[in-house]
Amino acid sequence: MYQNEIVARVYRGEGVESIHYGSIVVVNEKMETTHYLGDPEFFTQARSEAKPFQALPLITSGAADHYKFSDKQIAITCGSHTGTDEHVEVVKANLTAAGNDESHLQCGVHPPLHYLTFDIKPHKDEVFSPLQHNCSGKHSGFLALARYIGEDVKEYLNPDSRLQKMVLDAVSELYTYPKDQIKIGIDGCSAPVFGMPIKQAAIAYMRLANEISDDPKMKEALRRVKKAMTAYPEMVSGEGRFDLALARTFPGRVFNKVGAEAVEGFGFNDPKIGIAVKILDGNARALYPVIMEVLRQLGLLDGIDISHLQQYVNPEITNYRKLVVGRIVAEFELKRA
Repeated sequence: MYQNEIVARVYRGEGVESIHYGSIVVVNEKMETTHYLGDPEFFTQARSEAKPFQALPLITSGAADHYKFSDKQIAITCGSHTGTDEHVEVVKANLTAAGNDESHLQCGVHPPLHYLTFDIKPHKDEVFSPLQHNCSGKHSGFLALARYIGEDVKEYLNPDSRLQKMVLDAVSELYTYPKDQIKIGIDGCSAPVFGMPIKQAAIAYMRLANEISDDPKMKEALRRVKKAMTAYPEMVSGEGRFDLALARTFPGRVFNKVGAEAVEGFGFNDPKIGIAVKILDGNARALYPVIMEVLRQLGLLDGIDISHLQQYVNPEITNYRKLVVGRIVAEFELKRA
């Protein structure tokens, strides 16, 4: 019987103040578990970790080609962008290409993530739009697909729509999990999201990184998603964020995506592996130090310049005077399966 285990401790001074539990799983190209901690079968929602796979029907259907989406435009459909002016312009381009506009976006509104990342305070009268929502890129892809297949754009988030059934089929295939066993939830952006064991995320990202599919159309779609994510990692994430730092550290080798509630999937093509990490309490502060420790224990940081990622190795905790008062330490040993 698997159990979630301690993956990180939070120290204030020399004393432990908080403890984070989690689960980790590593798979090889045969989809076999090679290393783990906690429960590889821990059932959780994929959240935005699923975005590269939600984008696949845009490509396999022919919609991306029909609307002449560039790699940059495809990349933003796979990401959780930070709402910069550049991100907004790419989302607008996606919408315009398919005859849609901002009014069709059903993702909602929140302050741009780069405000949070860089501690920018909104002006008193500042008004934000759905274009700045971190999921608007994904939604722009959904809307393009809806136009292409002739579906009512007002229904593009309906789990029973043809569009979302196409997305579910793609997710089920790449995660290698029966679609009738996937627990459908609703994400923060109102799109359907998928509940599965975290091992399936490791499998999906291993397959993405290595373009593994028996379907030639899907194999080509995986290649194009990889190409887009490699060429424009800043469209998938944004400055000051872990996913972009990881992509810059392993350019063309790693394909990764974080999801809300502290879940992340990532796959390497050298070596051919997939990894998934879930922090049980959903607190992202522990997620990145844990990922860094996983990479270290697997030998993936050997001989690598990790300057982009150094801030995530046992990060310091500061108070309101910027005094260092503690640290988050990843403390675990992966088990061999």
